[in-house]
Amino acid sequence: MGDTALRVLGLIGLDLGLLACLILVPLGLPGNFLMLGLALAAAWFGGFVAIGWVALLVMLGAVLLAELLESLLGAAMTKRYGASWWGVGGAFLGGIVGALIGSAALPLVGTLVGAFLGAAAGAVLLEAWQRRRVDAQALRAGWGAFLGKLLASLLKEAVALAIAVYIVIRTH
Repeated sequence: MGDTALRVLGLIGLDLGLLACLILVPLGLPGNFLMLGLALAAAWFGGFVAIGWVALLVMLGAVLLAELLESLLGAAMTKRYGASWWGVGGAFLGGIVGALIGSAALPLVGTLVGAFLGAAAGAVLLEAWQRRRVDAQALRAGWGAFLGKLLASLLKEAVALAIAVYIVIRTH
Protein backbone atom coordinates (compact mmCIF):
# COMPACT_ATOMS: atom_id res chain seq x y z
CA MET A 1 0.00 0.00 0.00
CA GLY A 2 1.34 3.42 -0.92
CA ASP A 3 1.85 6.44 1.31
CA THR A 4 -1.25 8.15 -0.07
CA ALA A 5 -3.47 5.16 0.69
CA LEU A 6 -2.11 4.94 4.23
CA ARG A 7 -2.69 8.65 4.75
CA VAL A 8 -6.29 8.38 3.51
CA LEU A 9 -6.94 5.38 5.78
CA GLY A 10 -5.40 7.25 8.70
CA LEU A 11 -7.60 10.28 8.07
CA ILE A 12 -10.71 8.11 7.81
CA GLY A 13 -9.78 6.48 11.10
CA LEU A 14 -9.21 9.89 12.68
CA ASP A 15 -12.54 11.19 11.42
CA LEU A 16 -14.41 8.13 12.71
CA GLY A 17 -12.67 8.50 16.06
CA LEU A 18 -13.63 12.17 16.28
CA LEU A 19 -17.23 11.32 15.41
CA ALA A 20 -17.29 8.66 18.12
CA CYS A 21 -15.94 11.17 20.64
CA LEU A 22 -18.62 13.70 19.68
CA ILE A 23 -21.23 11.03 20.40
CA LEU A 24 -19.64 10.04 23.73
CA VAL A 25 -19.60 13.55 25.22
CA PRO A 26 -23.37 14.05 25.62
CA LEU A 27 -23.63 10.52 26.99
CA GLY A 28 -21.53 11.61 29.95
CA LEU A 29 -18.52 9.59 28.82
CA PRO A 30 -14.98 10.98 28.48
CA GLY A 31 -15.20 11.87 24.79
CA ASN A 32 -13.27 15.13 25.23
CA PHE A 33 -10.35 13.34 26.87
CA LEU A 34 -10.35 10.65 24.18
CA MET A 35 -10.40 13.43 21.59
CA LEU A 36 -7.29 14.88 23.20
CA GLY A 37 -5.67 11.48 22.71
CA LEU A 38 -6.63 11.55 19.04
CA ALA A 39 -5.22 15.07 18.73
CA LEU A 40 -1.96 13.91 20.32
CA ALA A 41 -1.80 10.92 17.97
CA ALA A 42 -2.47 13.15 14.93
CA ALA A 43 0.19 15.59 16.13
CA TRP A 44 2.67 12.76 16.70
CA PHE A 45 2.13 11.17 13.28
CA GLY A 46 2.28 14.61 11.66
CA GLY A 47 5.58 15.46 13.34
CA PHE A 48 3.86 18.18 15.44
CA VAL A 49 3.66 20.36 12.33
CA ALA A 50 -0.09 20.57 11.65
CA ILE A 51 -0.95 20.34 15.36
CA GLY A 52 1.71 21.63 17.72
CA TRP A 53 2.27 21.57 21.46
CA VAL A 54 0.66 24.96 21.98
CA ALA A 55 -2.54 23.79 20.29
CA LEU A 56 -2.51 20.60 22.38
CA LEU A 57 -2.11 22.62 25.57
CA VAL A 58 -4.94 24.97 24.56
CA MET A 59 -7.17 21.95 23.89
CA LEU A 60 -6.24 20.46 27.26
CA GLY A 61 -7.06 23.76 28.95
CA ALA A 62 -10.42 23.96 27.19
CA VAL A 63 -11.33 20.40 28.18
CA LEU A 64 -10.32 20.94 31.82
CA LEU A 65 -12.19 24.25 31.95
CA ALA A 66 -15.31 22.59 30.51
CA GLU A 67 -15.09 19.87 33.19
CA LEU A 68 -14.79 22.49 35.92
CA LEU A 69 -17.63 24.56 34.49
CA GLU A 70 -19.79 21.45 34.27
CA SER A 71 -19.59 21.07 38.04
CA LEU A 72 -19.98 24.77 38.77
CA LEU A 73 -22.78 25.34 36.26
CA GLY A 74 -24.89 22.53 37.66
CA ALA A 75 -24.51 23.91 41.19
CA ALA A 76 -25.07 27.51 40.08
CA MET A 77 -28.27 26.74 38.18
CA THR A 78 -29.65 24.66 41.03
CA LYS A 79 -28.86 27.47 43.47
CA ARG A 80 -30.24 30.11 41.07
CA TYR A 81 -33.56 28.31 41.02
CA GLY A 82 -33.82 28.61 44.78
CA ALA A 83 -32.20 25.49 46.15
CA SER A 84 -30.40 25.42 49.46
CA TRP A 85 -26.99 23.80 49.62
CA TRP A 86 -28.86 20.59 50.44
CA GLY A 87 -30.55 20.78 47.04
CA VAL A 88 -27.26 21.53 45.31
CA GLY A 89 -25.67 18.50 46.96
CA GLY A 90 -28.69 16.41 46.06
CA ALA A 91 -28.36 17.44 42.41
CA PHE A 92 -24.69 16.47 42.39
CA LEU A 93 -25.21 13.11 44.08
CA GLY A 94 -28.40 12.43 42.16
CA GLY A 95 -26.63 13.01 38.86
CA ILE A 96 -23.98 10.43 39.75
CA VAL A 97 -26.46 7.87 41.08
CA GLY A 98 -28.80 8.45 38.13
CA ALA A 99 -25.98 7.97 35.64
CA LEU A 100 -24.97 4.71 37.32
CA ILE A 101 -28.52 3.38 37.42
CA GLY A 102 -29.21 4.58 33.89
CA SER A 103 -26.09 2.94 32.49
CA ALA A 104 -26.99 -0.35 34.18
CA ALA A 105 -30.55 -0.21 32.83
CA LEU A 106 -29.75 0.97 29.31
CA PRO A 107 -26.06 1.32 28.43
CA LEU A 108 -24.95 4.62 26.83
CA VAL A 109 -28.28 6.43 26.42
CA GLY A 110 -29.37 5.44 29.93
CA THR A 111 -26.32 7.19 31.34
CA LEU A 112 -27.41 10.51 29.89
CA VAL A 113 -31.08 10.15 30.82
CA GLY A 114 -30.19 8.87 34.28
CA ALA A 115 -27.80 11.74 34.95
CA PHE A 116 -30.38 14.36 33.96
CA LEU A 117 -33.27 12.79 35.85
CA GLY A 118 -31.05 11.86 38.79
CA ALA A 119 -29.81 15.44 39.17
CA ALA A 120 -33.36 16.77 39.17
CA ALA A 121 -34.65 14.05 41.51
CA GLY A 122 -31.69 14.45 43.88
CA ALA A 123 -32.26 18.19 44.13
CA VAL A 124 -35.99 17.74 44.77
CA LEU A 125 -35.48 14.95 47.32
CA LEU A 126 -32.84 16.63 49.45
CA GLU A 127 -34.51 20.01 49.17
CA ALA A 128 -37.82 18.46 50.26
CA TRP A 129 -36.08 16.55 53.05
CA GLN A 130 -34.45 19.73 54.33
CA ARG A 131 -37.75 21.69 54.09
CA ARG A 132 -39.79 18.73 55.42
CA ARG A 133 -42.18 18.92 52.46
CA VAL A 134 -42.30 18.75 48.69
CA ASP A 135 -43.30 22.20 47.57
CA ALA A 136 -42.89 24.50 44.59
CA GLN A 137 -39.45 25.55 45.84
CA ALA A 138 -38.20 21.95 45.85
CA LEU A 139 -39.60 21.40 42.36
CA ARG A 140 -37.96 24.62 41.12
CA ALA A 141 -34.65 23.38 42.52
CA GLY A 142 -35.07 20.18 40.54
CA TRP A 143 -35.81 22.14 37.38
CA GLY A 144 -32.69 24.23 37.98
CA ALA A 145 -30.61 21.09 38.39
CA PHE A 146 -31.99 19.71 35.13
CA LEU A 147 -31.24 22.97 33.29
CA GLY A 148 -27.75 23.14 34.79
CA LYS A 149 -27.00 19.63 33.59
CA LEU A 150 -28.36 20.47 30.14
CA LEU A 151 -26.29 23.66 29.82
CA ALA A 152 -23.17 21.89 31.05
CA SER A 153 -23.66 19.11 28.49
CA LEU A 154 -24.10 21.66 25.71
CA LEU A 155 -20.95 23.49 26.83
CA LYS A 156 -18.90 20.29 26.80
CA GLU A 157 -20.28 19.34 23.40
CA ALA A 158 -19.36 22.80 22.05
CA VAL A 159 -15.78 22.32 23.27
CA ALA A 160 -15.69 18.87 21.65
CA LEU A 161 -17.02 20.25 18.37
CA ALA A 162 -14.49 23.09 18.35
CA ILE A 163 -11.62 20.68 18.97
CA ALA A 164 -12.87 18.26 16.29
CA VAL A 165 -13.21 21.04 13.71
CA TYR A 166 -9.71 22.31 14.52
CA ILE A 167 -8.23 18.83 14.16
CA VAL A 168 -9.99 18.21 10.84
CA ILE A 169 -8.98 21.60 9.43
CA ARG A 170 -5.35 21.16 10.46
CA THR A 171 -4.97 17.55 9.28
CA HIS A 172 -6.91 17.42 6.02
